[in-house]
Amino acid sequence: MKKHILITRLLILFSSLSIFQAAAQNIDFNEDFSKYEIGATPRSIKTNGAATIARPNGQQGKWLLLQDNITYKLNRAVPLPKSFTFEFDILAQAEQIKDISPVSFGFVKDNAAREYISNGGAFVQLHYYDADAVNIGNYDLKKEANTKFDLSATANRPLHVRLVVSGNQMAVYLDDTKLADTMLFQPQAARYFYISGPFTSKPGAQVYVSNFKIAGS
Repeated sequence: MKKHILITRLLILFSSLSIFQAAAQNIDFNEDFSKYEIGATPRSIKTNGAATIARPNGQQGKWLLLQDNITYKLNRAVPLPKSFTFEFDILAQAEQIKDISPVSFGFVKDNAAREYISNGGAFVQLHYYDADAVNIGNYDLKKEANTKFDLSATANRPLHVRLVVSGNQMAVYLDDTKLADTMLFQPQAARYFYISGPFTSKPGAQVYVSNFKIAGS
């Protein structure tokens, strides 16, 4: 009788673990901040600073303002699966793109929001002040690649970002232009998204993000 009870409990445990793994692997996440008022703090975002919803001049929809020297993460306890597609729009508003210092985003091993992250984990860094430079890599893997993309042409209009992760590989697309497709993750490393505002920007220059979409299985 005791053996039967033990087997039953183990079956229930394995079944629960399978359900949890399936839930963790299957993602359908969308966030365009439309349900929030201008000036509100979105519940879907965690940060080491302030998170504020805004409507940039000349743009439709609502956006998250990225403050200088501040990092933002999704308020999700479960890490992303091994394979997924992560998309969002980034808007750099400035008189000239060189008024904005680099903006970094990517995936790190934990979801703590205690400090500013620059080039953490598997990263992409938009070098706005260079006008056409994008840095992609993972310093833990001693990997770094400098690529070119005309960031000056994206000033004052949304730039679409698509990150396609498959196992330890990540492909990086900006406006459907593929900039990289290479190994950027350590085996078994957890994956949590982050995006960091510019370290500094000149008066009048601001960066926003919106339209987050995650799909994976």
